[in-house]
This record gives sequence, C-alpha cells and structure tokens, in this order.
Amino acid sequence: MNSDIEEIKSRLNIVDVLGTYIRLEKAGANWRALCPFHNEKSPSFMVSEERQRYHCFGCQKDGDIFSFVMEMEGLEFKDALNNLAEKAGVELKKMNPKLAAEKNKTLEILELAAKFYETQLWKGEGKEKIIKYLYDRGLKDEALKEFRLGYAPKGWRNLLQFLEKRGYKTEEINKTGLLVKKENNSYYDRFRDRIIFPIADVNGKVVGYSARVAPGGDESQAKYVNTPETEVYHKSKILYGINTARQEMRQKDFVLLVEGNTDVIAAWQAGLKNTVAVSGTALTSEQVGIIKRYTDKVKMLFDMDSAGENATKKSIKICFEKEMEVKIVTLPESKDAAELAQKDPEKLKTAVKKAIGAMEYFFEKTFSRYDKNKVADKKIIAEELLAQISNLASEIEKRHWLKKLAADLEIDEAVLTDMLKKATLSERLGRQAPSAEIQEPFNPKKKMETLLRDLAGLALVYGDVWKKVSGEEALKPFFLKDSLLSAIIKKGKEAEYNFDRFIKVLDNQELAGDFEKIYFEKKYRLDLNNNLEEVIADDPLVEAENILKEIKKEIKKEELEKITRDLKIAEKNKDKEAIQFLRLEVKKISEEMTD
Repeated sequence: MNSDIEEIKSRLNIVDVLGTYIRLEKAGANWRALCPFHNEKSPSFMVSEERQRYHCFGCQKDGDIFSFVMEMEGLEFKDALNNLAEKAGVELKKMNPKLAAEKNKTLEILELAAKFYETQLWKGEGKEKIIKYLYDRGLKDEALKEFRLGYAPKGWRNLLQFLEKRGYKTEEINKTGLLVKKENNSYYDRFRDRIIFPIADVNGKVVGYSARVAPGGDESQAKYVNTPETEVYHKSKILYGINTARQEMRQKDFVLLVEGNTDVIAAWQAGLKNTVAVSGTALTSEQVGIIKRYTDKVKMLFDMDSAGENATKKSIKICFEKEMEVKIVTLPESKDAAELAQKDPEKLKTAVKKAIGAMEYFFEKTFSRYDKNKVADKKIIAEELLAQISNLASEIEKRHWLKKLAADLEIDEAVLTDMLKKATLSERLGRQAPSAEIQEPFNPKKKMETLLRDLAGLALVYGDVWKKVSGEEALKPFFLKDSLLSAIIKKGKEAEYNFDRFIKVLDNQELAGDFEKIYFEKKYRLDLNNNLEEVIADDPLVEAENILKEIKKEIKKEELEKITRDLKIAEKNKDKEAIQFLRLEVKKISEEMTD
C-alpha cells in the first residue's frame, strides 16, 4: 500500500490536483488561494510544491493530496486512493506488508553497498589508483564525500560476499540491481573496477548507481554502466544530484540542468549547488514534474554537438509543454561544464548568469545558419522556428515570437499564423495512432523517386540543367531533403557544373558510385544490337522544365494525401477545429492542382 501511495504522489503534483478544485496563484516559492474549507476574503491557504503539502493559516487544516480529496469529495481514504490512482494511471496492489518490507530491505542493501564502495575508495584499492585520478579531474574531498563517490574493486564477487556475510540472501541482493545472473543460476557483481556514483532520490536514499570504467580499466566495455530498472530505481523519474540541489533550486529559483554526473559534482564544487543531471536518459515529463516542485525556471547546459543539440530540443519541448521558463547556457571554447568548472569556475558562473532564453537562442542559431534574403532559406527558417513556437503553452508567448519572426523575415504575420496552425495540428494529429484502414499502402517505387532520379541524371549530364535546378529557390527546401539532389545543388558551383570535377569534390565519397550509375543511365543506352550509344536530348532545358512541373504536381498530390489522412484521424477523434481547418486545406490544394 505504501508503495502505491508513493507512486501516486510521484506522478501527481499537488498544484495540478488542487488546481482542479480551487484557483491557485503563485506566491514566491509557494502557491496560495482562498481556503475552500472556511469563508475568508484574503487568501491564507498555502500550498508547498516542494513539500507537496497544503496548510491553511486561518482554519489550520493541513495535509497532502489524499486528505484534500477526502475533505473536498467527502470520501473515505480507500475511495480517495482509488480516485487518485485512476488520475495517476497507477494500478493498485492489494495491501501487502511483505512487499513493503521487501522494499525497505532493498533500500537497506543499497545503502550498505554505498558504504562498501566508499570504504574501497578511501581505504581500499581505490586509495592508490582512483583518488589521484579524481583529484586530477579537479574534484576535491568535500565534493567526493558529499556525493558519496566510491570504487568497485576488481573481482567477481567482492560485494556479493560482503553482503552475504551480513546476512542478506543472494535473491534479496539481486533485486537491487547490484548483481548479474549467469545462465547456470549463479551470480556475480555488476560493477567491477569502476568508479561508483550513487544515485539518490529527493530524500537522499540511495536507489541505484552509475559506474564509470576506472582509468586504465577495460576500455572495450561500456564507459558507464547503470543500475537496471528495479522496484526503487526508475531512471525516467530520477535526477542525479536532486537531493543535494533541491534547497538551492528553491532559493535561487532556477535549476542548472547538465548531461553527466561529473558535471553536477564539478558545478556543485564551483558554487552552483542547484545543478542536476538527467541520469543517463533524455529528459522526461516525470523529471520536469520533480523540478517544478522547487522552481519553474531551467537553465540547460548540454554539449552542443549534434546529439547534444537534439537532446536540448527534446528537453526544451517538454519544458515548454509544462510551462517552464527555459534558458540556454553556452560555454566559451566549447568546453564541457566539468572542465570549465575545474579550470575557471568564475567563467562557468558567468556563462550561467548570461544564459539566454530558449527562443532567443533558437532565433540566433537558426538565422546564423541560413540567408534570410533567399526564398528557400526563408522557408527553412520559418519551418524550424515555427516548430519551436508551436511547443509553447502560452498563447501570449506564441504571439510574441510569431510577431518577431514575421518582422525578422519581413513577411506577413498571417502567413506564419497559417503555417503555425499546420504545425500545431500536425503535432496534435501525429500523437494519434492512425487506424489500420488509413495506413499508407506499401509502394516499392513511387513516381516521385523516379522523377527525382531522372532530374538528377539530367543535371549531371547537362550543365545548363544543373544551373537551373540549383536556382529553383521554391523547390530547394524539398530538394535538400534528397541526399542526391542535395549534393548536386551544394557542390554544383564548386564543380563548375561538370560531372568529373563534381566526383572529385564530393564530401561523401560513398555516394560517388550512385552518381556514376545515374550519370551513366542518363548519358548512354544499349541500341538494338546491344551496342552502347550516347543519348542526346533534343532540348535538355525543356525536358527539365517538364520534370519540374511533374515534381510540383506530385508534391501537391502527396500533400493532399497526407492532409486527407489527417482529416480521417480528426474526424475519428471528433476534433472540430482540425476538421474545419483541414477541409479548407483540401479545397485549397485541390484548386491549385486544377490550375
């Protein structure tokens, strides 16, 4: 039963639950309202998101989500439990004291294991080989002890034997995720010759571990190994460092979100004690829910490689949907947080202080990559930024950024509003699983593929066609999605629109074979006697123009098919707004196709 209650509390935020009954307004780190339990003119009913409790200073009523629902609905505890379990999507287990005892034993074993690893670091093998490495990384004793770093020594059964000697059964230890089971039903330690990072919940209880391969260790193995999912460790609901950061998060009213465990420790040591990491997974809505208990402001500091940038976009999307204020931290010289914290902690603090708003960051980044004076680039800029604007929960913010985008691109705001509607509807409909009858049929080779390949061949053979295709601004965004035409357009000028030079300047030489084949198929054919003859086009530019017309028709056709599929989904879900909008789009495209 206790595990059910804790699971429900972890999934439901008290502000969201109480907000369905009473009107809450922000009051510093807390929320306030007129008390629903007695008559008052000035609000004295306070809700603490951090403690997940409410208290009325007028009538002295106090409690959590369960007592509130019981009082408001006049329910017994069991009925309130069922009510909230349904809201949280939790399947209630039958009351079982044995399960509660097993969970407590799991936590007990995990805590004892943390002490074992700590001892091995400070007094065992780790004292000789690991401490120096950690010092070289700039970490000091205070930080190492605060985050309880440890060392798992070499050997297959060190921890297992240690715990068994203290009376724990192998099956009990295995439930913690600390062991690996072999095919012959024997067990061995999961972590061997690794630096240990205990992972704690908000209350500081150790629930799992992340383990880094030791310097000089077996580099053929994974650099980091984490505890698997257990009854107490769910990585989507854990933030590394949350237990040390939560008070500072509330006091400073923001959280610094970083990628790795070492980044958290180094930032803490540099004075940024409100830092957490996503614990080896992409940011989840559950993790954002935990953060929101302490602050609704996030500063993100991820690596800005392609993987880091994608993680940033996904994380920002979730934060926007939860109405969080998001800022992006960029570091000088592309260093990571741990490295900068070690070499120049003041620079790290300054970078965090100068973090810019997520939308401002996206605007700067996107406009720096494209030329807004080119029609094709203008379309790409609009699409990329509208994708981010559509994630904003606040309509006021959406209007603000839409107006700015229209001004920066020097286009009518109404055009962007129309595009934003499409992006929003596409996102909404995309979350609905399409039914079997509207699945796109399998088609081994679409007409579009043939047309694009034909156009690519014509361009490679005839320089004039190559120049024409490269100058098709309206179609450029579409062409750039095709790997072959993209390379042809990007490298055309550099290759002087000559096939032989083009093959030499290709960035991706793996595509050279494909281009050779396309060029050959367009330039030569076999005659009736199976002799190779050169194909001479009557008028390559006219032929190219005809292909381009067909491509434009196919684009409209595919667009119409997609909107028709979306319309069926909208009709199935009785989404009136989407139905009205999509029907207008169908009519508009149908008219364009008949012009």
